[in-house]
Amino acid sequence: MIDIPWSQIAGAVAGGAVGGFSGFIASSVQQRSMLRRARRNVASALAGELEALRISLMRLNTVEADTSMAVDGFYRHFRAERDYSPIFRSLGSSIGLLDSPLPRDLAHWYTGLAVTLERAREMYGLTSRNDERAEKDWQVVAQLQREGVRELVRDADDLIGRLTLL
Repeated sequence: MIDIPWSQIAGAVAGGAVGGFSGFIASSVQQRSMLRRARRNVASALAGELEALRISLMRLNTVEADTSMAVDGFYRHFRAERDYSPIFRSLGSSIGLLDSPLPRDLAHWYTGLAVTLERAREMYGLTSRNDERAEKDWQVVAQLQREGVRELVRDADDLIGRLTLL
């Protein structure tokens, strides 16, 4: 048997404990830093997309201010058939990194956008009909659309502000 002094054993154990604890702390700090960076990147990307959508919605609402069925034929050309939220869709699994209730509020906003696009498609379909009933239906849907777009623009301002704080 090897004769090792008690002080060497105690020093080795203490060194191992301190080294292990230091490694744990360093790993924790690195993980928190990576999480913070990921959260900021998700927030920044979503804030950029929301800002672009907000500007487009404001323009759309300006065009819709007229109560006629198709202002300058606008609704004969705007079908709302594209994916207007590719960043939100691609970051879907990462939205949970954001502080609560932000993920819920973002999902609510993007669902509102989907409803708005559905109304735009309906309005586009109504412009292809040339009858009095279609004009009345269009005006009802256009009123709902104006209210929905105003709400989306207002909520987008709030969300952008909250995202930029992260």
